[in-house]
Amino acid sequence: MKNFNPYDEKVVFEKLSNLINGLDCSKQSVEQHKEQEGIIYAKNGQSIQSSSTDKRISFANKILNGGILQQDGSYLSDDREFIYSLDTSGAGILRITSTCKKTSFTIINFSQKNCDFGIHLCEIPYKEMSFVYCNTFSVHPYIKAFKEIAPYIAKRIYKSKHFTKAVVNDYKSEKINILGPFYDEKIFTKSVQNIPMNLENLYLLNDAMIESMRYFTKYNGLVKELYIFGANPTPLDQFRADLVVKMMKNLNHNITQGKPELAINQVIFHSFALGEEVEFLQKLSKDSGGKYYRVNSTLEFKRALLSHLDNGKMPDPKELGDDATIHSSKTEKMHDDTPPQ
Repeated sequence: MKNFNPYDEKVVFEKLSNLINGLDCSKQSVEQHKEQEGIIYAKNGQSIQSSSTDKRISFANKILNGGILQQDGSYLSDDREFIYSLDTSGAGILRITSTCKKTSFTIINFSQKNCDFGIHLCEIPYKEMSFVYCNTFSVHPYIKAFKEIAPYIAKRIYKSKHFTKAVVNDYKSEKINILGPFYDEKIFTKSVQNIPMNLENLYLLNDAMIESMRYFTKYNGLVKELYIFGANPTPLDQFRADLVVKMMKNLNHNITQGKPELAINQVIFHSFALGEEVEFLQKLSKDSGGKYYRVNSTLEFKRALLSHLDNGKMPDPKELGDDATIHSSKTEKMHDDTPPQ
C-alpha cells in the first residue's frame, strides 16, 4: 500500500482499469509466481488427464476458475482472460486458451458436472460481489454474526448453473488480506470461518472497497455488488466521507458514460449501517441504486442481509441461530431507506 492514496481519484481509477475500461492485454502482469503444492502448472500445448482431485490448475500465471457461456458456445472467464472450449460430443475434451497470450492447453476427460480442478462452466451469468467491512472492535459482533450465517449466505448466492464470484475483504491496518475469490458454496462457507478479529481500531473502508473492486471486470455480464458493513468513521476520517461518495459516483459515471446499455457494468453499493445512521453510506447506496439498511443488533443484521439476498423473503428462524431467541422489550424494526417499489 506504499505511495497509494485511496482518495486520489486519478490513482484509484488507474488501479480499477479493468472495471472502468475492461481487460487490456498490454497491462497484463508478467510476474512469475512461486509454485505451490496442490497446483498443476499447465504449459502451452500440454494435455492433462482429468481426475477426481482437489488440485487446481494454473495457466499463464493465473488459477483457472471457469467461465460463462457465450453465444458461440464457448465459456469466457469472469476476468475475460481465458476462453474455455468444451467438446460437446461427450469426449470430455476441454481446451483452455489465454486471450492475451494466445497460448492454450487441453484437459482430457473433463467433467463439467463435477467441476474438475475447480473449473466451473456455467450457463447463466449472475454476480461478482464483495462483502466489505472495517475489522475494528465495534464491528466484531457483526463479523461473528456474518460467520454464523455464512452457509445461508452461500445458499442464496451460489445457484445451479449460475456463475457467481464472491470475495470477502478482511482488511486490517494497511495490509491487504482479501479472502477469495470464491466460486462455490462449500469453499466460501469454510473460508469465511477463518476471518480473524482484528485488535486495531483503524477505519479503512475506502481502501477496502477499492481493493475489492479490483476483482471486478467490465463487459463480463455479471452484476457487480458491494455489500458494505460499517459504522461512522472517526472524527479524523469524517471529512473524507464526502470524497468517497463523490469518487464512487464518478467511478460509475466513467464505467457507464451515461449509456443505459452499459448499466450492468456499474457497481451497486448495498450498505448496512451498524447501530447508527451513517450518512455517507446512505448516499453511496442511493447514488448507485443500492439498498441502505440501518441495523441495531446482530439479529437485525442477519435478517436484513439474508432477506436482501433472497429478494425480500424473511429467513427461517433456524438460520438466525441463537439470536432468533432474543426478545427485545419492544418490536424490532429494520430501517430500510429504499424500500421496494
